Amino acid sequence: MEQEDIIETIPTVEKPKPIISIVGRPNVGKSTLYNRLTRSRDAIVDDRPGVTRDRMVGVGRIGGTPYWVVDTGGIESDNDEIHNLMRDQVNQALQDSDAVIFIVDGRDGATAVDFEIAEQLRRNTGITVYLSVNKAEGLNKGMIASDFYQLGLSDPHIISGKNGDGVNLLMNQILTETEGKRDAENSDYDIPAGVAKLAIVGRPNVGKSTLVNTLVGEERVVVFDMPGTTRDSIHVPFKVGDKEYVLIDTAGMRKKSRIDDRVERFSVMKTLRAVELAQVVAVVIDAQDGIVDQDNRLINLVFSSGRSLMILVNKWDGMSKYDKEQVRAQIDRKFSHMGNIPIEFISAKYGKGVHTIMPLVDKLYESAMTDMSTGQINRILADAEEKRNPPMVGNYRIKLKFGHQGGMNPPHVIIHGNQLDKLPKTYERYISNTFERAYDMVGTKVRLTFKTSENPYEPDKSSRKSKDKVKYRGGGRRKAKGDDNQ
Repeated sequence: MEQEDIIETIPTVEKPKPIISIVGRPNVGKSTLYNRLTRSRDAIVDDRPGVTRDRMVGVGRIGGTPYWVVDTGGIESDNDEIHNLMRDQVNQALQDSDAVIFIVDGRDGATAVDFEIAEQLRRNTGITVYLSVNKAEGLNKGMIASDFYQLGLSDPHIISGKNGDGVNLLMNQILTETEGKRDAENSDYDIPAGVAKLAIVGRPNVGKSTLVNTLVGEERVVVFDMPGTTRDSIHVPFKVGDKEYVLIDTAGMRKKSRIDDRVERFSVMKTLRAVELAQVVAVVIDAQDGIVDQDNRLINLVFSSGRSLMILVNKWDGMSKYDKEQVRAQIDRKFSHMGNIPIEFISAKYGKGVHTIMPLVDKLYESAMTDMSTGQINRILADAEEKRNPPMVGNYRIKLKFGHQGGMNPPHVIIHGNQLDKLPKTYERYISNTFERAYDMVGTKVRLTFKTSENPYEPDKSSRKSKDKVKYRGGGRRKAKGDDNQ
């Protein structure tokens, strides 16, 4: 692509990532596929069925575009309620997902449970189901596929979650068709221009609904002391002066080991929806509980989505001076590395400190929707290189040639240059931080994409083959055929 074409590229708002759920009977390889798609080891893999008890949620990294991937978890085969639990999981996956991967075991063939799940999936008309035959390594693909046509679903995709065979092809098809379907339906997840959406997320009973009611000034959301009252995401439009906003109150995300209610198991997916809808996300923390692991998971989830973030430490009233100092020290220890993330100490119940939230929302919204001119981007890049040169790779220095904006929410900068694939992570963070300071961003991380320019002097594959045939004898070089043209 020529530089002039790049400069004329119009920045766009990043679209919400689709949610893709993996369903299937126990021990068919759901967790193995999840780990491969997310390039992680988050899901426990074991030969025993039912090891994965809880839903795993991560960012998919195999395919053309990012997406959320959900491992629905295993179900113990000796449980009397296996059929009801299986039905609940599939129903929720169909309700909350953009696409469903139905995994079966190619070595076991089509089982009775597979037929039950397939019958349930066939009744669905809104979500595309992708039948994937796993554990197919070393087997005849045609013979394996023939056994699963009787399920009455789409043509089987023969894959190996363990080795990765066929996984890239499957995901590229899913993402392409999901994107096309979203565009055709003019999805409700498009973000209205100029209206800031604030998603309020946090563990159950930390005061999210109370905060919404305090901000809006009326009892718009039901508030009880019992955790988990809010099951679905609730959109609350309101005005502050002449400015319009939309508050999104979400279901509380409870620690996984304490999730017993079937409905609550799927609240995480609704929270993902809310985060993807918003430009600004407020993670509410209970000061009286301190900073727990689930708070860290929520914050990492928001970072993965790229949304602008603020942290609200609620229930600050009534705490002793010593307890407040302990909480502040804990926050500094765990969140100081995040740099420009604003942290506010509030009491949603009594309205203390709440007046600072909406001005922060304005700043975070402006940061998320920052419009960067190509000229300014390249001046910032030049200044950054002058202050701190990129490292050397062999005898050559990595070169940042030019950049341009690739999108908003979060701000996205595409940088072109030489050998950028060898750029250290520390220098990437330095460039990202430089942009954030230059545009005075708050609670927002600039997303960078590096594209290495092709070397015009590097031989193509055909010439490389001839070059490989050159022989060296006696310290001298014998001409190979075609050398005269080089």
